[in-house]
Amino acid sequence: MFQNVARLLAVGTVAGAAAVAGIGTASAKSSIDFQAGPRTQHVGQWFSVRGNGASDATGWQRFCVQERYGTSGAWQTVWCGRTIDSTRQQAAGFGQVRAGHVGVLQLRGVIEGVQSASGGRTWVDGESSPVTVHIVR
Repeated sequence: MFQNVARLLAVGTVAGAAAVAGIGTASAKSSIDFQAGPRTQHVGQWFSVRGNGASDATGWQRFCVQERYGTSGAWQTVWCGRTIDSTRQQAAGFGQVRAGHVGVLQLRGVIEGVQSASGGRTWVDGESSPVTVHIVR
């Protein structure tokens, strides 16, 4: 009897491992067009950023602009466009960013998934390559 129980446990363990091995991570594909300019700006001046994009993930999305000073570190969201239904149109945004202090400012466009039309939890569905702006006195 104990041999049969041990055999059943071994088969159950192998089947469970195969089921877990089959689980993969899903990643949405996105395309983002992002522009910022001019590439050199004086401290305190405002400059334009614009972008649009789409992700193959369906639901509510919005286009956001993120920045960081230097070439490493955490990205901070500057502003986001309006939340749209991704099955009907692309997310887009146009706005201004102010050069805060001397140094290298990196900007990028991000497509965020949004829990509902009225907001809620957000997550990144896609991001553009960084655009570098040199901030001078």
